[in-house]
Amino acid sequence: MTTPYYEIVTYTVADARNADTARDAARTRLGSFPGFIHWTAFTGAGNADARVDLVAWCSLEEARSAANAVGSSPEFADFRSSVTNLVSMEHYRLPQSAPHPIVSENGVEIGRFRLKPGVSEADMRRAHAAMVERHLAAQAGWRRQHLIKLDDGVFLDLAFADARDHAETICASWSGQADCDAFLALIDPESMEFGAVL
Repeated sequence: MTTPYYEIVTYTVADARNADTARDAARTRLGSFPGFIHWTAFTGAGNADARVDLVAWCSLEEARSAANAVGSSPEFADFRSSVTNLVSMEHYRLPQSAPHPIVSENGVEIGRFRLKPGVSEADMRRAHAAMVERHLAAQAGWRRQHLIKLDDGVFLDLAFADARDHAETICASWSGQADCDAFLALIDPESMEFGAVL
């Protein structure tokens, strides 16, 4: 699994409107950089001039390369000039087993199923957890997984990936995999669909 690195930048601006325009332009430019995943922009709830940017990257090297460009390249000059005080800028990563943020354009697989007769929910949940931990979480692009229980005995398995094609590839990886087969032996699938988070 590719473990994303997160760049967290905290800063303040003097002109909120112009700063947001410059930030939007910088975010568009950065989207073409190698390894870019997503840029989530926060504005202070109590201070309209406070900003936090959470930028996700495929690797630390790509994150650092982009940070150097933002700090020195002429194409980011307007963004740099909009910042009055850079409070902090650092790169972080989550533990490999931790769920990663879901962002716009993530791919999603929605599996709908029922339990086979005689199968307990507890056994299914244990098999699902083992499948996620031992296999799915190790696949490229996997982000997180949720089980949802509906009122009519139907369950939904929501699997999020960093893009729709990765969601489809991860689904295809189930075939012949022991932990996936153990889970599938307990359920009666009803449907499976792919989509993207808007």
